[in-house]
Amino acid sequence: MMQLHLQQNKLHQSAASRPLPFRAAARCSSRAHRDCSRPRQTHARRFLLTSPSSFSNRGEYEQELAASASPLDGAELPLGSGTPLIPALTSDDDASESRVAAAAAPPPPTIKVTGEMRRKAWALSSVLKVFVSRVDPNYAQPWQMCPQRTGTGSAFVLDTTKRTILTNSHVVSNATAVYVRRPGAAKKFKAEVVCDGKVCDLALLTVRDDAFWAAELRGLEFVDVPELQSPIAVAGYPVGGDNISVTKGIVSRIALVRYSATARLLSIQIDAAINPGNSGGPAFMDLEGGKVAGVAFSKNVSSSTDNIGYIIPHRVVKHFLEEAEQRGTYRGVPSPGFHTQDLENPAQRAYLKVPEGSSGVLVVKTDPLSAAHGAILKDDVILEVDGVAIADDGTVEFREDERLEFTYIIRAKHIDEHIHLKLLRDGQEICVSYPLKAKDHLVPVLDAVDAVPSYLIVGGLVFAPLSSPFLEMVFGGGGGRRSRRSDIPVPVLAALNQNKLRKGQQVVLLVQVLAHEINHGYRYSVVPCESFNGRRLHSLRHLAHLVDTCEQPFLNFGLEGGRLITLRTAEVRAAGPQILSTNAISSDRSPDMLLPKPEDEDWDAAGEWNQAEVQADGGLGANGDSDLDA
Repeated sequence: MMQLHLQQNKLHQSAASRPLPFRAAARCSSRAHRDCSRPRQTHARRFLLTSPSSFSNRGEYEQELAASASPLDGAELPLGSGTPLIPALTSDDDASESRVAAAAAPPPPTIKVTGEMRRKAWALSSVLKVFVSRVDPNYAQPWQMCPQRTGTGSAFVLDTTKRTILTNSHVVSNATAVYVRRPGAAKKFKAEVVCDGKVCDLALLTVRDDAFWAAELRGLEFVDVPELQSPIAVAGYPVGGDNISVTKGIVSRIALVRYSATARLLSIQIDAAINPGNSGGPAFMDLEGGKVAGVAFSKNVSSSTDNIGYIIPHRVVKHFLEEAEQRGTYRGVPSPGFHTQDLENPAQRAYLKVPEGSSGVLVVKTDPLSAAHGAILKDDVILEVDGVAIADDGTVEFREDERLEFTYIIRAKHIDEHIHLKLLRDGQEICVSYPLKAKDHLVPVLDAVDAVPSYLIVGGLVFAPLSSPFLEMVFGGGGGRRSRRSDIPVPVLAALNQNKLRKGQQVVLLVQVLAHEINHGYRYSVVPCESFNGRRLHSLRHLAHLVDTCEQPFLNFGLEGGRLITLRTAEVRAAGPQILSTNAISSDRSPDMLLPKPEDEDWDAAGEWNQAEVQADGGLGANGDSDLDA
């Protein structure tokens, strides 16, 4: 039985050893496609996508190719000359015999590049490789930046008229230079980030150079969420090679997945291989028609799972593009403003007077700074959201035999849109409506969205606001480091689940102590700082203001658990320049600490620091013992 295989040894024959007609055919191919500005080998790879494995012999394969020729076709390409996608025949029975036969075989015949090949390959021509140089902020030492890094990803042409290109946000995050390259081309073109949506992990690029758009590029078109078992082909530039790669699979599941630390959004789970470098590439539902089901962005790397990748569906992409077009920026997705629990227990339903035939979820708390605060009360039962009934397990119907968490409906809206809820309060049904806002986290979660690398140095004490990027850099385990998440102090972990009570409120951390004789004996790190000279801290900027205006002889910093750091004011101000010079730090604070107090922040509302409250809240005492153990 005969089969087709890649005859790699034929690809490295020198042109001089080939018969003259063979070389002439190659030159003819190059001239015929000169207008596309692509190497001859690229066009063979680009157009010869009809699978030879579906034919029983070479003759049948060539007949099928010839039958699909159009009057505009005619460029001759030699079989096996410069493209590994054109296979040769070999025998399964005797591999060594096949190699001898291959060596003795005459030069392969030529075939014509056909219209059918063009139709099958055009979509891949719009899949681009992205080259990025980036400099990330250093949250562990916020007075400096991390070393420059380079990386690659994938992208695809979205609209040739608007000259837009779509990729993942994490591909171009903190980029200092972005370049894109077409398949098979050698030249890279400078690209610019038009809109960055970190929350949904999407970014919009453009290329200003007209020469880039002069090539044969067409925008790819999105389709709605595909059905389960629908075939998927993921195209991109993963590790392992420089040329475009296509992997195939099926749609496995529709679910809500955490894109970032902020929200769980709609996602499509597939079993096609997604590897580093695939990020930002299209997942085709119809490759020949250029129909895209989603954007590749992540995979499950757990050792207990196999072939679980995720793509961003059209509904999330559409939300992002609407924001980018209308505002030129992306504000993220709205938060419900309340927290719920399932309502499946019969006794609990009876206690809350939920009628038979009704279902919903129980409100356990609301966010103080959200519009939901006051409109919704604790122990309310939410029955419907925008007219859609909520089941007792907190899900709503998505499609037949598919359910999703009810928050999917809220996350699909834009910020400032109104949400309409039907509630059950004290056995009575009522309706409420309020505008949706983005979540205002007490602990910022995303760099350049709600987190910035701020710092303040006082007498060698380095203070910074608690943020998820800080924890990731110090305890996360990236860059080959061992993960130390279990080492995060308990009070710091507890702050992650707390709500912001006042506008601009922050958790201030004592990050480290830069050793100097004036701070001798203090060796604290990553400890919440709660007060300064008896005043409860509102934010890091509040602390900077209190230190700058202090006229007392001592600076007293109250730490979590009742611990105290005391420095002499005069010594701190005298030793400041020396401490900065010794540690090669240009300033004692980040630029944002120089800004005036925001008008909407009430620093006085923080109040006085009550030592009795601190020692009764279960924190650690001065000797390391828990107050609850006393």
